Amino acid sequence: MRPAMPRYLFVTPYYEPFTSGTVAFVAAMARRLAADGCAVTVLTTDARRAADFWLPSRDAPLPQREARGGVVVERLALRHPWPAPYAFGVLRRAGHWLARRRLPAAVQRRALRRLSRWMPLLAGLTAALARLTPAADLVHIEDASWDGLLCAATDAATQHGRPLVVRPLMHLGDASVQIHFQMAHQVDAYRRAGAVLALSAREAAAYERLGVAAQRIHCIPMGVDAPPDELLDPALGAAFRRERGIARPLAAFLGAQTYDKGAFALALAVAALNWAGEAVDVAFAGPGSDDLRAFLARQPGAVRAALDGHVHLLGVVDERTKHALLSACDLLALPSQVDTFGIVLLEAWLHGKPVIGADAGGIPELVREGETGLLVPFSDADGLARAIRRLVTDRALAERLGAAGRARTLQEYTWEQTYDALLRAYRSI
Repeated sequence: MRPAMPRYLFVTPYYEPFTSGTVAFVAAMARRLAADGCAVTVLTTDARRAADFWLPSRDAPLPQREARGGVVVERLALRHPWPAPYAFGVLRRAGHWLARRRLPAAVQRRALRRLSRWMPLLAGLTAALARLTPAADLVHIEDASWDGLLCAATDAATQHGRPLVVRPLMHLGDASVQIHFQMAHQVDAYRRAGAVLALSAREAAAYERLGVAAQRIHCIPMGVDAPPDELLDPALGAAFRRERGIARPLAAFLGAQTYDKGAFALALAVAALNWAGEAVDVAFAGPGSDDLRAFLARQPGAVRAALDGHVHLLGVVDERTKHALLSACDLLALPSQVDTFGIVLLEAWLHGKPVIGADAGGIPELVREGETGLLVPFSDADGLARAIRRLVTDRALAERLGAAGRARTLQEYTWEQTYDALLRAYRSI
């Protein structure tokens, strides 16, 4: 008699067509499990972009249930209590306020769990978990910052006696960032999990400090698949520059254009370079262009003048445009304090491009100073400007760093290696 197929349930706040490193990981792992003969279900929300969590989307609704790459995807509709979008921010801040109070642990945990039901508010979450969890052999939860999903899925796995794997994606920035992942009810879920997945040794150490047993913490870096040859063709980058009239050195940024990601500091660094007579352009791709525009509008006239004609806001881009930007740029900057890893660094290295990262979070474990890239303190626009100047003026250095990054990516950071490590973690429980 043939053995039954292993059955896996992924619980994640977002999935395709939402674009993020988390989605790339879940899709890559889920499809490999399905290709290996496993039954895989992804339970997620109907969000296409981050703003959909606090504002109703005007897009056509996504299918409630569909098959993608051999994986069954079930989506729950997001709810937006009045007064949207303000209710979301108020409730989130209330949770952080409670987490900082010196209340009895049981009282604090109970209050935080009640608030977590709104993070995010979903239609039919309890019923979906009650139906899907008993049919799974293992439950895998992604991104603990959405603590409502974390708590509900942890409870369901416990109730039905299913092994539980949690990948919290803890950001290791300042205290205002860490609070998103270290509230009492979240820590309780980590301690209850059979396996906790970390992206770096720094993140793993953080879980151990929170009381998670070391033998249950598994360090599993992210990976990347090499794109088709046509997306690595330098002609793609040349066309990108030609279409946008870019003749100057170009810095690229891929990700949410926020303060914590370092987008604001990067804009100020480019302004400083242009003010000093060293012409440099910067292209931002990803969500949050309106946030960056608002930040730039608040800057003094001299800063805005120094950036005039030098900033290219691309918004959310498709794969071809992303690789065209990476082919066209002279360097990629990810000066973020909230990245525990950073897949975009791997993608830039595949194009042989040097990178600049912040000396924060898990980035220093990935970017080796002077070997595969440069590191600067988070929010240090002057230091960032010096690093950009160094790479655009010293082409030999830039080429050496980019080549070393590409070699390391192909050797250490592929999705196949990530998948093997994930299977070892699964088998451990």
